[in-house]
Parts: sequence; structure tokens; C-alpha cells
Amino acid sequence: MTAGVLPAVDKQLLHIETSLHWFLVGLADDDDRPVMRQFATWHQLPRLRARAEQRPLTSSACRFAVEQVRHGHRFLLWLRSRQTGLGDVTQTDIDTWHASHPNHEKQAVRAFLVWAMDHGHLPALELPRVQARPGEPLTQHRRLALLRRVLDDDSAPGRARVAACLVLLYAQPVSRIVRLTIDDITSRDGDVFIRLGDPPTPVPEPFATLLLQLLDNREAPPDCRWLFPGHRAGSGQPLTASTLAQAIRDLGVPTLTARTAALRQLVLQAPAPVVAAALGFHPVTAHRHRADAGGTWNRYAPGDHTRPGPDRADH
Repeated sequence: MTAGVLPAVDKQLLHIETSLHWFLVGLADDDDRPVMRQFATWHQLPRLRARAEQRPLTSSACRFAVEQVRHGHRFLLWLRSRQTGLGDVTQTDIDTWHASHPNHEKQAVRAFLVWAMDHGHLPALELPRVQARPGEPLTQHRRLALLRRVLDDDSAPGRARVAACLVLLYAQPVSRIVRLTIDDITSRDGDVFIRLGDPPTPVPEPFATLLLQLLDNREAPPDCRWLFPGHRAGSGQPLTASTLAQAIRDLGVPTLTARTAALRQLVLQAPAPVVAAALGFHPVTAHRHRADAGGTWNRYAPGDHTRPGPDRADH
């Protein structure tokens, strides 16, 4: 694929196709195999293929897609233990299942239940809302302490330190960090910028020096543009998100809570639309974190504020 002999395909998509194939093979003598085959083949795979055409799939997204299929089958097994068929499910069955299973199973099975209702396999019922349970928040003091430790730890791998700083400073998800290229790093008049959104974001010292060091010391062939190239130099692929996430955790940085803490601090310092545009987030995400952080930018109106209005012409 790298040499152009074969057409490029998404590696993660190949993995999920293989996983779903063997899962369905394992259901050869199962009465639920036809409906699970429909869900996997005509819902999950087309959705993932369409997403792969827009951007590379992440390993976590593929794992969750497989989990959705597996938990759909577990729901059918649970119904069978109650001597209930899929078409005979009542609201009481749905409520009982949700009351007796943990949150991650409720979230994983939801796609199957919605699909089953849309395609007439399941009566139109109400799915209870799954309340997310946030983890222990990371305080601003702890976030800055982690940032100082990462910047000062010269014994740690450079790419893990850079990735951890991108999480702690700019709230970047690991799946986006691994897609950064060397073209996303620019230097102008002695200042370093990184393109996470629009416009490029300034990089403060000493992180700027650490970032430039990684740029100069990557172990990659000359034509490789990835900032975090994969272990196989000739593959043309970036490092996997799971590998980089583990490297960040090895530094003692909790990726999810660190991202949340960083984003909430950023939206307290600047209007949510500005933060969203600069760091590549959806405006709704930035506004939600601003509200959770108790920010006061809810009246900010994005746009051109340089031209005075009719009531301000003389001020």
C-alpha cells in the first residue's frame, strides 16, 4: 500500500471486519445469528466504512463497534433466559435489563436496540437515559504539577512527553495527536505555533523547545510527515493511539481527566467559541465545559467586533 501497488485501506477497518467475521462464525448454531448478522453487516460495517472515507478510524472506535455487536447478542441471550423473544419484548423487560446492568453495558447495547426498533425486530419502546458518571476531577494545581514534572523529566521518551503536554495544555485527544504531521508545526519570528484548529495556536516555552527537539529527532524516513511515526518506519502509518495513550499513562498522566481539566481551564480564560476554533473542538463541547466550569462567557457573541455599532460611533 505504501508503494502504491495495492489501494490504501484503513487498517482498523480490516481488523473489525475480521473480528465480526469470526464472531458470526461462532454463532453458526445460534438462533440469533440472522439478526446479529444483519446488525453487523448492514449497520455497523457500512457506518464504519463511511467514517473511514472521511478520516482514519481509531482503534477505540473499532473496539466499541465490536462491543456493540457482542452486547447486542448478550441482550438476546438474556431475553432467552427469560423465555422472551426479541419481538415480544415489553417496556418492563427493557427497564429490568437497564436496572440490572452496569453503565458500560447499557451504552454498548443501545445501538443494537435502536437499530432493532428501526427495523421492526423490536417494538417501539422507550430506552432509559444512561447517566454518565464522571471520574475524579483533576484540580488545576495537580494539572500544573503534572505538566512541570513532564517538562522536567529528561529521562522519559520525548514523544511521550510531547504527547502528554498536548493533553495537559491543549486538551487534545490521543486519537487526534497521532494524526499530527510535521507540517502542523511552524516557526515565525522566533515563535512556535502548532495547528490544532484555526488559527494555529502559540506554543509556550519550555514546551516549544521540547516540541522542536522531537521534530528534529524523529526516527522516520525522509518522506514521512507524521510527527509520531509508527514503529515500522516503512509502513507509512502513524503510531497507534493505544500505544501513545499507554506511553502517556506510563508518565503518570491520566488522559481523560487531564483533558477535561485543561479544557475547563481554557474556557475560563477565553470565550468558548475562540477556544473551540483554535483547538479543533465543536463549539457545543466548549460551551458545555464552560458551563461545567462555571464560566461567564455565555453572553459572548463571536464575529467581527472591530467595527463600532451605531450606538458606539462616538465612544
